[in-house]
Amino acid sequence: MDYPKEDSKSLYDYSDKSVQHAGYAAIAYAAISLFGGVLAWIQYFLYHRPGNSSALPDNFAAHQYLQHTPFITVIAVTFSVVLAVVSGVFAFFIFRRSRFAVVAMAVLVVLLQLYTGAHSPSGSLVSIVVVAFLLRGARRMFQDHAEQKLAVEKA
Repeated sequence: MDYPKEDSKSLYDYSDKSVQHAGYAAIAYAAISLFGGVLAWIQYFLYHRPGNSSALPDNFAAHQYLQHTPFITVIAVTFSVVLAVVSGVFAFFIFRRSRFAVVAMAVLVVLLQLYTGAHSPSGSLVSIVVVAFLLRGARRMFQDHAEQKLAVEKA
């Protein structure tokens, strides 16, 4: 809902920005996902060098070489790009105040963190912050929807 401006001389806009912050959180999650894909791509070129010209210890380099095969790298980069696109689409609809999009984005972030959290705790802080912003935005969207529904019923 659009909140009326109060007669104030303050330069700060006091309207609720929860929905916009939820959209920004979805965009940030997409950017972080793309950055993860770029890092996977860089790791492939760092470790995928068979031979003895590495400055790394041989057993470490051989282990990293097996973890960063072309197939695994393609899967990691593709997953990162798909996740970024899905997050971007959800962000677009969050800015348009879609309740489904904000809930689906929150569920997506939680499920991905539960999956990766079982293997490593990486990204936990980012996921917690993103979900917090998404839940704040969801709360505001559902409140606005309830207010609009109540106004229609009164009229």
